[in-house]
Amino acid sequence: MKRLIRITTALLALSLMVAACQTAAPTAAPDLLADVLSRGILRVSTDPNYAPQSFLNDQGQLDGFDVDVAKEVAKRLGVTVEFVTPDWDTITAGHWGDRWDISIGSMTPTEERAQVLSFTEPYYYSPAQFAVLNSSTLATVQELNGKSICAAAATTYESYLQNNGSLSLIGESIIYQVTGAQVVTYPTDQECAQAWASGRMDFEAWLTNSTTIFGAQEGGIQVKKLGDPVYYEALAVAIDKSASKDPASLVAKLSEIITAMRNDGTLTALSMKWYKVDLARKVGQ
Repeated sequence: MKRLIRITTALLALSLMVAACQTAAPTAAPDLLADVLSRGILRVSTDPNYAPQSFLNDQGQLDGFDVDVAKEVAKRLGVTVEFVTPDWDTITAGHWGDRWDISIGSMTPTEERAQVLSFTEPYYYSPAQFAVLNSSTLATVQELNGKSICAAAATTYESYLQNNGSLSLIGESIIYQVTGAQVVTYPTDQECAQAWASGRMDFEAWLTNSTTIFGAQEGGIQVKKLGDPVYYEALAVAIDKSASKDPASLVAKLSEIITAMRNDGTLTALSMKWYKVDLARKVGQ
């Protein structure tokens, strides 16, 4: 009987210890990288009308530089990629509600965006460039003062044209060369060029990045660059700071992958494929 009592008491003590441990054990912080790896899918937001960065090809599939970068990143993570195409201003506003994991959409890190988004190491660098129609008589950037100029909404280009100090690029200084611009906005950069192609003439110039101008020219739109680039942008992968699972480890892992892609020549090869120029490194580096 005493032995039975001792065994029962020991089992009761062990049960209490297990219960105490279970109660005291802290819940591990959610981790977005672990979630992506467990799921086996990286959900990437990008733009379906932003050639040559991202666009729908003749087969109705997403294609372009950003799309190729996303596929390579997913491959190096050991997962498949799944694309979603929300509006650009929705992406830059943050608070994605876990609808996608990251944005690979040629986003420029700004101090304003950094309040709601985390950014990786830049994966390429691009000049911000004015363009006009081939038939335009405008010859210098200074002639754009007070003119109507097109830009995509919620972009660094729109902020630059507003000339109110709202454009604050991380690690870059901005010198405003155009004042009094009348800004015409479209949801995406490419739609400015498409508006010209359709015969609309409600703006005289277009501010975008040099790669998008190149894409418009390749697509047969009669545009040309005006003057030198007005500033240079580092383009990075963006991740929502308010994600329900901690994004820090995913940011670090993606930066590691991007650095490896730059060092092994992958980013240069993709840049040459889509832009015919190496934009994998910052000008002067």
